[in-house]
Amino acid sequence: MLDFKNEPNILFAFGHPKSGTTYLQMILNTHPELSCPSEHQFYFFIKELPKLLDNYNKLLLLVDQKTANQGASLFTGEDLDKLFSFIVYLAALRGAKNKKDIDKIKWYGINDNAIINRLFIYIKLFPNAKFICIVRDPRSIVVSSWYHNLRVEPGFLQNRGKNKEYWAMQVANFWVRDMQNVLNFAENFSEKILLIRYEDLRLDPFSNYKKIFSFLGVNTNDNIIEHVIKKTSFNKFKNDKFFRKASIDDWKEELSREAIYNVESKAFKIMKIFNYKPFIKPPELG
Repeated sequence: MLDFKNEPNILFAFGHPKSGTTYLQMILNTHPELSCPSEHQFYFFIKELPKLLDNYNKLLLLVDQKTANQGASLFTGEDLDKLFSFIVYLAALRGAKNKKDIDKIKWYGINDNAIINRLFIYIKLFPNAKFICIVRDPRSIVVSSWYHNLRVEPGFLQNRGKNKEYWAMQVANFWVRDMQNVLNFAENFSEKILLIRYEDLRLDPFSNYKKIFSFLGVNTNDNIIEHVIKKTSFNKFKNDKFFRKASIDDWKEELSREAIYNVESKAFKIMKIFNYKPFIKPPELG
């Protein structure tokens, strides 16, 4: 049975698509004191719940007019916030149901990339929550998303992709938008959010897994960290499909100089903040 007597500690895990968010989710979910199930899509509720309540209010008004006309008790925007919050809490607690020792869980995780564009809404609704954002080199994201979309999206080349040079510009624009949102949030709520680079997780898992667990105040015992590293090794689930290569710098071989320039010329300033070095330094940016 789900218990809402005590507000559960909610953790939001997210990132720009194809940044390694599933990898982050698996790391979190493997720790015995954390739960973080597979990805949610809460934008569905953000879009549909207002319509549902609006239609229900219309129904109440119609019924009231046909009966004693006493005045309908309508739902408000505040009720909408409470309903959405309840759904998130419910999803977080449901996600922990398969954990072996559910009583040990300290943080109930939600993995949803769309959070990245609504961070200030989520902190308002969940003021005690914590946020972890995984960041990845946008040049790697171009490659990863290119092959992913070719596999899962019919008509990707004709409708959105066109070619890698064009796609690189699109990814750079979206990445800059998302990372600027994250930086704005971190500037206001630095103690609430941890930014972790995908590349650091891959190159030095022990130190960076420990950084994640320390941020959440859960057990950082060496044996636990080594266990999580073993369970989340890419060798266990790389399948040349969703988990294709898990590469850090294959963009150097995959992308043309034009495609690389298209990313760097748009994203150079924010890439520097995350310590991503330019390959073709845009002259106009110095």
